[in-house]
Amino acid sequence: MPTLLVSLGTSPAIVPEAFLLPETCFASVHVLTTDSEEINTQFILDWFRDQAPKVTVTITRVAGFKDFKSETDHFRFEEILYRWMLGKAPAGNAHVCLSGGFKTMSAAVQKAAAVLGATEVFHVLADSIYQTADGKPRPAQTTAEIAESITGRNIHWIRLGPESGWPQFCNEAAANYPLETEREQGPVRWVTVPDQRFRERLHEVVERSHRIAGVWEHLDRLPFPTLATWSAADLAWLEQPVDPVADRSWIAALPKVELHCHLGGFATCGKTLHEVRKAADTPESLPALTEPDEPTRWPEPHAPIQLKEYMALGNANGSALLGDPGCLRRQCELLYRHMREQNIVYAEIRCSPANYGSATRSPWTVLNDIKTTFDRCMNEDSGCHVNLIIIATRKESGDYRATISRHLALAVSAAEHWNGDQECRVVGVDLAGYEDMSTRAHYFRDEFTAIHRCGLALTVHAGENDDAEGIWRAVFDLNARRLGHALHLIDSPELMRSVADRRVCVEMCPYANFQIKGFHPMKSDAAGTLRPQYPLKHYLDAGLRVTVNTDNIGISGASLTENFLFASRLCPELSRIDVLRLLSHAADASFLTPCKLLALRQQLAAWIPLPKIPPRP
Repeated sequence: MPTLLVSLGTSPAIVPEAFLLPETCFASVHVLTTDSEEINTQFILDWFRDQAPKVTVTITRVAGFKDFKSETDHFRFEEILYRWMLGKAPAGNAHVCLSGGFKTMSAAVQKAAAVLGATEVFHVLADSIYQTADGKPRPAQTTAEIAESITGRNIHWIRLGPESGWPQFCNEAAANYPLETEREQGPVRWVTVPDQRFRERLHEVVERSHRIAGVWEHLDRLPFPTLATWSAADLAWLEQPVDPVADRSWIAALPKVELHCHLGGFATCGKTLHEVRKAADTPESLPALTEPDEPTRWPEPHAPIQLKEYMALGNANGSALLGDPGCLRRQCELLYRHMREQNIVYAEIRCSPANYGSATRSPWTVLNDIKTTFDRCMNEDSGCHVNLIIIATRKESGDYRATISRHLALAVSAAEHWNGDQECRVVGVDLAGYEDMSTRAHYFRDEFTAIHRCGLALTVHAGENDDAEGIWRAVFDLNARRLGHALHLIDSPELMRSVADRRVCVEMCPYANFQIKGFHPMKSDAAGTLRPQYPLKHYLDAGLRVTVNTDNIGISGASLTENFLFASRLCPELSRIDVLRLLSHAADASFLTPCKLLALRQQLAAWIPLPKIPPRP
């Protein structure tokens, strides 16, 4: 049965007149009014007792609130009005009459109906067919006069229609915004003026909505739709170039996604290496500790080093160390802790289980150890979800295809064995290792057919040490979803357009790329040849899905935060909103199921920190 809500001034007849709305039969009537002595609430109770005794009637009065004398008075009353409506008509299920009380009361009631919703909003007009004692015209005031006015059609109802209410308030509960009762007298209750929490919430929603409307035409350009709720000043700040010093804390606080990180390249030196070694199950079988000598001014050398030299910096770890189960588990634990410290919320970690196996320890056992360790870490601290990518490594010589085949078979078996979204699982394969004309992706088409047929994703190291043709082969012959580094993609504008059109992701690793290939501002080489510009920003502007990653955290000596900051130094025009685009690309290019991808995007959007813009002087 319908409910009627009425605000009341000094004319109590308005309540029964509203109750008599044609073609409507109300089961309950709720009145909100002030504490003024001029208000005759007894008339309302008497009328319903005599004319509609089965109808539930309540009257709520604001204790100590007698008149509207200021804007503050209005806002205090409005706060109670919102809370009262929430309590009497949840989900906007009520007819709302605008006629009673001051004009400001009527305005507040109409606004509240628009916000919270109403089955119908209407107004009542009563003709002044009666006279006061001094001869002035007046509307009906008594029960008999109300009946006579109804019969004579001197009362008019102006029906303004329903209000759908704001979606943001559809699920608001009255319990969240209680009204404190001061005293009760039968159906009449006096309530005190509460704090302004509902109005503050309303102001926040309205402000957010106005901001969204203000950038509506540019919404598709924002990496996350929630950025539309930011202020114009905050959005203008995002458009400015990254300041590698001033923005360090902001970038450190960003939620991040890591798509290109090698497990064996993590604890390669220093304290973490010692921690891994201390966890060995059989320490006597570990090779002697010989930490590599880093090049001068590492991690930002004056000249690039060869890939072989770069990989040699990780010789103290990798298969030499991770063949020990205790070391392997500890490496995973420390890597997980590092990712949590970096605010990484999702990571795809690359590993080579067959390289860590032995005659008594199968690749499956190794992979299971990696998976269960990450599962345990996630159960103890769920801030980061980790999935695995199995590496298939090309080599300069030897029968490396056998190892590739073992890793591909392992990946297919693991993907079918572990398929729960909440657990660590194998989601893809990486064709990595030695790049040249003889090891381009198309030579491995037959081996990788099973990967595609079983629904596993594929990323390929391409265009780092080979030219653009190597990238072409990875994209068109091996159907790679992502490309590792792809530094030479810039050499082929036509291929770059194809990569963008296919939405193939480019995984860039600023520190590793700088260390191996050398980019401006690294000084010219011995022949005086200028270093090229790092292509990350160029790729972004060309519409490519680009991500920033670490590659080998220990070898490169740089975290994901530091890689973002270094990218801004290599590309001084990189803006803060570009950084958010990189994050958005990383989420979209992850090898997650659609459901988990949606959750990841929502998580990233919700955790982006607002800038701390100093106030204007």
